[in-house]
Amino acid sequence: MPFFTQAMILAAGLGTRLQPISLYLPKPLFPVLNRPLLYRLLYQLEEAGFRKVVINCFHLAHLVLEMAGSYKGKAEIITLMEPSLLGTGGAIRNALPHISKNEPLLVINGDVVTDLDLARVINLHRHQGAVASLVVHKREPWNNVAVVPDGRVSGFNYNGPDAMAFTGISVLEPEFIRTIPEDRPGSLIDIFKAVIDKGGRLQALRADQIAGHYIWEDIGSPRRYLSVHKVLLANENNMCLVGKGTELPDDLMWKDWVSIGHRVSLGSGVTLCRTVIWEGSDVPSGTVLEDCIFTPYGNIGS
Repeated sequence: MPFFTQAMILAAGLGTRLQPISLYLPKPLFPVLNRPLLYRLLYQLEEAGFRKVVINCFHLAHLVLEMAGSYKGKAEIITLMEPSLLGTGGAIRNALPHISKNEPLLVINGDVVTDLDLARVINLHRHQGAVASLVVHKREPWNNVAVVPDGRVSGFNYNGPDAMAFTGISVLEPEFIRTIPEDRPGSLIDIFKAVIDKGGRLQALRADQIAGHYIWEDIGSPRRYLSVHKVLLANENNMCLVGKGTELPDDLMWKDWVSIGHRVSLGSGVTLCRTVIWEGSDVPSGTVLEDCIFTPYGNIGS
């Protein structure tokens, strides 16, 4: 297992497609199977051997700082609060003073749920001789990355039948990060395009070649957030997750799958189907929830 390898979680996004609940809780702190996604990512990175993790934050930054500060693990956690939203490229450039100048940086979006071996990702990158590597796969409707037969990324906004989708997981060499303009907002994709235009090598790492079977989902929309739970519950062969301190009424009806958080109060005659209920929620008697995210801050349907 590698040690002292460094990673960054991009956790500053506004989560506009998940309003109104994202007005109260930032997307990387959303519970996934009753555990904050940020904690899942930190644990996964530690298990892969990463010993330094940088987390940027902007939207509801105080909550991200509090959650990161309470994480009990072995990795060094560095949190960077942005005074204004820097975008994916600007955020990574802003992290440069806090990372090793001699090691590549693995970057993962803070709304991604995956079981890909992240240590394997960074090791594959090290054998490619590229300034950056992108983990890609086939996934509608995001297929827009052009990959040539030798594995190089040759462009974006491509709509051919062989187009791939960027997973939000990449590995960046420090020399690549230094090319990002300093102290201003910017998109990582725009930086990738600039590297291609200058003849630099971007490597595509295919997720299906990293693992024959893998989980990759994102929680960027209500539909995707619910889909994450369906996939993970099926993988664990448990289609009804119940949190600590929650008692199920005898007349509760549930179908397909449900995820119920800690210390949830359920009234009588409740029916649940493909629904996630957050910790501390109070579900009134007679409530019918289908394809729903039910929280103390409001509810969203898919």
